[in-house]
Amino acid sequence: MAKFNIEITKSINEDQKTEVAKLFYSAFEKKFSTLWLFAKNETQAVAVLRECINYKKGLYALSENSLLGFIGLETGDGLFVNFKFSSLSKVFGLFGATWRFLAYGIYRLLHNNRIEHEVHIDPIVVSSNARGMGVGTKLLNATIDFARSINRKCVFLEVVDTNSNAQKLYERVGFAVVDVEDTSLFTSNSGFSKVIHMRKILAI
Repeated sequence: MAKFNIEITKSINEDQKTEVAKLFYSAFEKKFSTLWLFAKNETQAVAVLRECINYKKGLYALSENSLLGFIGLETGDGLFVNFKFSSLSKVFGLFGATWRFLAYGIYRLLHNNRIEHEVHIDPIVVSSNARGMGVGTKLLNATIDFARSINRKCVFLEVVDTNSNAQKLYERVGFAVVDVEDTSLFTSNSGFSKVIHMRKILAI
């Protein structure tokens, strides 16, 4: 197994931003096709993501300028990804953009996370060729350091019930389950039926 010299950074170049969009899609392909964008392929999803990701709200794991993973951080002043109507219309046309924009708005209302004295992780993604190398742990630890640096009391995230490996990683870093939400009515086509909410309380 190859070893990586992992650097966690807030700054990435334009090519790496495109890689973030591609990696995001590859990690959540089913959600992008059945729940979020209803995209037919990677080209559509990446075109929207490239314009709608707020790259300043992320931390990125690099090795020799290659993207190994990333984590989106929300602190109450905006989302890591915010689908814009103008970006949707470029890819899906006026009609396609309209119903997608409305559908995503409803999704956000149903999953409205109130952030007070907290940092919300959404999402965390590690490239398939870098899994098991500690990339996820480094990103989570960097997030915890960031949260402490801005005097936040805890970090929270969500994980679906079919991703037990991710849940185990979060538990190893100190996250605990605080709620389990049954989402089967809306998410069965996306391959999961429950969303597990987890928090890590920080000692400031």
